[in-house]
Amino acid sequence: MQPQQNNLLETDLLKTFVTISETGNFTVAAKRVFRTPSAVSMQIRRLEDQLGRALFVRHPRHVTLTADGEAFLVHAKDILRINDEALSRFRVPQLEGRVRFGAPDDFGVRYLPAILSRFAATHPLVEVEVFLSTSVILARRFEAAEIDMILTVSAQSDPAPGQVIHSEPLVWVGARDGMAFSRTPVPLALSSHGCPWRAAALAALDKASRRYRIAYTSEAAAGQLAAVMADLAIAPLPVSLVDEQHRRLTEKEGFGAIGSYQLRLQKNPDIGSAAQAFADHVRESFGRQE
Repeated sequence: MQPQQNNLLETDLLKTFVTISETGNFTVAAKRVFRTPSAVSMQIRRLEDQLGRALFVRHPRHVTLTADGEAFLVHAKDILRINDEALSRFRVPQLEGRVRFGAPDDFGVRYLPAILSRFAATHPLVEVEVFLSTSVILARRFEAAEIDMILTVSAQSDPAPGQVIHSEPLVWVGARDGMAFSRTPVPLALSSHGCPWRAAALAALDKASRRYRIAYTSEAAAGQLAAVMADLAIAPLPVSLVDEQHRRLTEKEGFGAIGSYQLRLQKNPDIGSAAQAFADHVRESFGRQE
């Protein structure tokens, strides 16, 4: 059987082919696709002529897939799935509107570029207004209805409002070849007052009866890392921030576990469809990180 020169596969033919493969019967399949048995038979003949392969073995009361038919079934289902996804993507009316979103500075720098890029690809008409600040300030603006949704940091044991979308251990970090960790009292580079990272770190040191002094304070992790890289202090930071420039300090150096922090998403209950779509997107984006 020689294939025809037509290189475009028709979705109607593919739907009929898949239906017949599922039912094993031309007559039953014809009812499902709302065609006559003869029309269905002609469709399959056209598809087989186009491919240059026999797709079914005809038996007196049923049909079965040939080896080529089984192989082609995988492609047919993939093509139909992609076709359905494309249609649903462009037939749904595009969302418009404005979203006011707040996040801690550190997370804005680390995660927002990818989040905003993916969201713009699917919702190009939505305007996103971003506010980067501390969790305390973000919470205050959220309560004043100045922001539609916010990401805030909380301790793992803290019953804070919002949905947990990300959790990560905090670890002690020093410069790779630094010696700040060996000083007594140990110098610390901490986040600002009110940050759960700070409270958890100090609680861990107090529990271990480790003497310390607060040498540097910064609202952003970048400020803490600057002190760490200069070997002026050590800092409690998310494990994802540790790289080859840093040294993760453990019980071997006298620093025990700090615990984990949580990232929570809070949103106003009366946000519009555009803001809801953005909230769903933020949740899904952090789900990909896990």
